[in-house]
Amino acid sequence: MPTDDTGVTELLRRASDGLTPDVDRLVSGGVTRGRARQRRARIGTTVASLAVIGVIGTLAAVVPQLGDPDGRGAETEVADRLDAVTTRAADPDRPPPADELRPLVPPQQMADTIREMTGATEVRSIEVDQSGQDRPRLFYATVDGAQVSFKIRWYNNPVVVQDGGEPLAPSVVCEPAPDVDCTTLDDGSRLLRQEAYASGGGSPAYQERTVSLGTADGWQIDVIARNTAGEKEGEVVADAPVLTIEQLQALATSDAWYA
Repeated sequence: MPTDDTGVTELLRRASDGLTPDVDRLVSGGVTRGRARQRRARIGTTVASLAVIGVIGTLAAVVPQLGDPDGRGAETEVADRLDAVTTRAADPDRPPPADELRPLVPPQQMADTIREMTGATEVRSIEVDQSGQDRPRLFYATVDGAQVSFKIRWYNNPVVVQDGGEPLAPSVVCEPAPDVDCTTLDDGSRLLRQEAYASGGGSPAYQERTVSLGTADGWQIDVIARNTAGEKEGEVVADAPVLTIEQLQALATSDAWYA
């Protein structure tokens, strides 16, 4: 049976008799370490809470409210938006359905916009035969003494189709002159640009410059600038048509014509 080592025990007892612990420092250190742990715990809890709130907020933005009778799944809504984008970015050779046609602003508002964009001193609305149901509008503007004409019509009207004709596509504007500057815009519209050319009037000095736009939803806009006071007639007032090709294009592609 082992015996106690009384010599070692006595040595340890004597060594510890002279030690006096610094109680204040030990207590203070323990309190400081405890507070640090509490702060770390609170910060961790706050970060976790914010992360959860962020996830919930994101889900709330994506998922329709349950009480909304028209609420649909996020996938359905995204798919619908993609379909709309695909429809707007149409093929220039695709005839647009009639229900895509945008309504126009009132004629007076259209005339005021032409005056503002061209600096015309006068803009006249010209009556056009409506029997073809093209919904045409024609305006004559006077710019620096020369004539600028602006015409908009529905190129894919139902009468044409009902009479056995084929539905038309935006590319129809390029068919009369396939070798000229005709480009496809981002939305599928076709833009025809014709630099100054002899207008075929009584004088070889008569000049015209033309831009035609076939929109993706069925409107055709023709803007013609001349260097004469009238269409293929009247006094020659300038060496070249009074509007540049860029100014004509700005008129044709403006969104100001649609309500």
